[in-house]
Amino acid sequence: MEHKRAIIYLRASTNEDKQANSLNIQREVIKAFCERHNYVIEAEFSEYQSGTDDYRPEFQSALSYARDNNCYVIIYRLDRLCRTLTAFSHINDILHMLRFADMGDIQPSLMLIGTMLSVAAQESINTSVRIKATIAHLLKMDPDRTWGNQNLYEEHGHKGLKVRQDNASKYNSHIKSIVDDLYKAGYASIDQQVARLNEMGFTTRRGQQFNYQNLYRILRRT
Repeated sequence: MEHKRAIIYLRASTNEDKQANSLNIQREVIKAFCERHNYVIEAEFSEYQSGTDDYRPEFQSALSYARDNNCYVIIYRLDRLCRTLTAFSHINDILHMLRFADMGDIQPSLMLIGTMLSVAAQESINTSVRIKATIAHLLKMDPDRTWGNQNLYEEHGHKGLKVRQDNASKYNSHIKSIVDDLYKAGYASIDQQVARLNEMGFTTRRGQQFNYQNLYRILRRT
């Protein structure tokens, strides 16, 4: 039986200290899946990032590698890949290359992915609501309550800022490259480019539709 080329993508939400075994468990499940279904793993992409961020470095690198090398991407389950509806614009052209270990060796359908992304996105929203409600309740019971390291931002805030700046730069470059292609295809004005981006399902980093102002700002910054 012919072997199928593949890469694997692993993701956990917080960090290695809090989720020490998450990536290892995903890796072992995926390796067993690949052995059963004759996939040969040639690269691994892994990171500790929120699934609500569509511009995670390793996520984007995995997708680019799969496109450039025409190989499959094996993931433990869909919510390890992404947790937003906007992520669909990043994966819709390689759906046929995605395989999820918990679904079996089948090509995921457009309807299935859309439904599961909706569930994952809603779950993320529900989690945020629960956390905010819990914090509000605890503060009501104890207004002076504090959490964690009070010097955390001072000590590590610059790292988070650097990540956000890098993600924004990658996003802006990605959109500009699409706009360049649209211009070559005859979409000469920003209004035409805005309309076409929205038709194609692309969104801003905040998940909103494009308009003249936000696209102009992106193009001016790149």
